[in-house]
Amino acid sequence: MAEIKFRKSNIIISIILCLLGFFFFVYLLLTQYFVVKIISILWVFIVLYIIFIKYRQLVKVNKGIPGLEISNKGITNHTSLQSVFIDWNDIESFQAGFYRTTNIFINSKDPKKYKDQWMGNPLQLIGNIFSSKPESLWIDTETLDIEKKELLALLNHKLRENT
Repeated sequence: MAEIKFRKSNIIISIILCLLGFFFFVYLLLTQYFVVKIISILWVFIVLYIIFIKYRQLVKVNKGIPGLEISNKGITNHTSLQSVFIDWNDIESFQAGFYRTTNIFINSKDPKKYKDQWMGNPLQLIGNIFSSKPESLWIDTETLDIEKKELLALLNHKLRENT
């Protein structure tokens, strides 16, 4: 089994940058005209959502949970809000190069299976606004202690090896 650790420093930097963004949008909310206030409210919620995800990742780091576990049975993705195991037989491919340039998408044969796991989570509504793909199928490579290209090569090799 291979374990890819989180890169704690990147998570902390991300939280700090999001907090700066949060304060900026709160400032706009308090000082600008109505249209800017409406847009600022939206951005405040988006930034809070990202802060919550990064906070959950930081909690996982402090508990010693790796960001990604790769075994002969499948992958356990701990980078999303809810950790999820994905069997190799359920994976068609790995995709990169979307608008989320730092992420790798796990192209599942049954993506609805992973979407259903989130239906009880109200924060999923925010994630669904920006992507029709289940959040648990995205690997946040920005927070992992491995380069994206190297991880993509490793995942593709393991997929070929185990299917």
